[in-house]
Amino acid sequence: MGNAQVETNHKIYNEKYRHEMERDHSGRVALMHDGEIVGIYDDDDRAYWDGCKKYGLGNFSLEWIGAEPVRLGILTAALQ
Repeated sequence: MGNAQVETNHKIYNEKYRHEMERDHSGRVALMHDGEIVGIYDDDDRAYWDGCKKYGLGNFSLEWIGAEPVRLGILTAALQ
C-alpha cells in the first residue's frame, strides 16, 4: 500500500474515528480511502481484496479496530 494513504488514513483514523469505531466495531477491520472509512469488515482478507478491487493497490489502507500496537522490543530499532 502506498505510504501516503497509510500515513494519512492512520492519522485521520486516530483523530476522527478511533473512539466511535472501538465502541461500536471492536475486533473488526476498517477499509479507508482518502481519509474516509468506506467499509467495515469481519476479516482483513475480505477488506484487502475489496480495497484492491475498488481503489487499486496502494490507494487504500486497513485499520484493525481496537488492536493494540505491536511491540517488537529491541527489534523496533532495526525497522526504523
